This record gives sequence, structure tokens and C-alpha cells, in this order.
Amino acid sequence: MELQKKLEILSAAAKYDVSCSSSGSNRKNTKGGLGNAASCGICHSWADDGRCISLLKILLSNYCVYDCAYCVNRASNDVPRAAFTPQEVASLTINFYRRNYIEGLFLSSAVTKIPIIRWSSYMNH
Repeated sequence: MELQKKLEILSAAAKYDVSCSSSGSNRKNTKGGLGNAASCGICHSWADDGRCISLLKILLSNYCVYDCAYCVNRASNDVPRAAFTPQEVASLTINFYRRNYIEGLFLSSAVTKIPIIRWSSYMNH
């Protein structure tokens, strides 16, 4: 799947995490302009001092093994699915940062496999 399509799917799915709200910006380049402003994955949060911080807000994956009734990424929900590789996330983040689109990354994910808990190790801590 094309990287742009993954970004569209996984940034749209990330909007359900209640960390900040997407800016919704969508501006096409104009003659003599410097580039497009796309709404995919850019959100704003605020620092303690009131400064606005732009973040790339995406999911690593929206494939999920669980079927939680409240979750848009639940296994039974018929939504487009995608997953980034770690290299794709790193590349997107660095490229957005270099272009001064973002100052940070808010990364979340659906649960892609059932976690293994070793109860003997857990109980000894």
C-alpha cells in the first residue's frame, strides 16, 4: 500500500485518541508558494506555558485482535486497515520535522497481537 494512503488511514484512526484535536488544515499550493498543507495527521497541543505545539498524530497500526464495542479499530469493524513499518514512521516524522510542519510525534496503536504475560516473572516483582 502507498505511504500516502497509509497516512490517510492511520491519521484518521488516530483522531479518536483524546490527546489533541486535528487542525483540519487543507490548503493547495499556489503559484510561487512553498507547498501544500494537508490535514493528514497534524494536530495541536499546548505546553504549560500556553505555547502551541504541532504534532504528527498517527497510529502504528489499526489492525486489532480485540473486539471492544467502543473502539473504532475493533476486529469486527469494517474499516480500511493499514500498518506502518518503524522505518516509515521514523522517515515521516523526520521529514515533517525538517519541513517545520511538526515539533513532535504522538504515536499510538491498536493491539496487533495478544501480549504474552509470564505470570511467574510478574508475581516476583
